[in-house]
Amino acid sequence: MRYVIAFARFWHDFLIGDRPELFVGPIVSLALVALVIQAGWSAVSGLVLFGLVVATGGLGLARELAAARAGTDR
Repeated sequence: MRYVIAFARFWHDFLIGDRPELFVGPIVSLALVALVIQAGWSAVSGLVLFGLVVATGGLGLARELAAARAGTDR
């Protein structure tokens, strides 16, 4: 059981690390694009995916800059 827990901790640290928004954002974006395609708006799906992934990256950057300006070490 110890190996299973160590394996799960490794993957959590590897995938999520200290920026969960960079892991969750693209997954949520893909789910929203799937909904957009199911609604019949497949021409817009690439733009929606691009916009959401860029917004997620911008959110992560903004959080990091705010933490740096506040002098905290995340």
